[in-house]
Amino acid sequence: MYAGLVNGVARRVGLSVADAEDCAQHTWLSLFRRRRQIKDPVAVPAWLIRTTHRQAVAIARGRPRHAPGSSLDLAVDRAALPDAKLEERELRSHMDAALKALNPRCRRLLVALYLGGKSQSYRNLAGAMKVKPNSLGPLRSRCLKQLAEIMKKMGYSAD
Repeated sequence: MYAGLVNGVARRVGLSVADAEDCAQHTWLSLFRRRRQIKDPVAVPAWLIRTTHRQAVAIARGRPRHAPGSSLDLAVDRAALPDAKLEERELRSHMDAALKALNPRCRRLLVALYLGGKSQSYRNLAGAMKVKPNSLGPLRSRCLKQLAEIMKKMGYSAD
């Protein structure tokens, strides 16, 4: 389920395919060993990102350096993920989990309003949701409040 996430973080750090696989194996083993300590399953993606990133950086730093252009040169970008990018991925992962925790009606509405890509009129969206256009605003408000409560449980504040 999260194999792509783990592999993507390891590769973004600059690991070769083989090193990324080693990093992923270490990450999954760590998750297995700590499975009883993780109380909230929604926190797993963020935990995976942090653990994979730390392990990938450790692997990249421990790798022997070779002269550029030599047959052993891996042409690897050794720059780690910037903190802002890592935090963005973590937030995106939490947001996806929070949206999945919403009831289907709220999830559908919020995705259509904020993540759907194309802008829809309230009238068209209300028709698709089978509600009156004037009740869409209060429904949106309730759904956003539920989403905020879920995100708060995950450690995010409204600030």
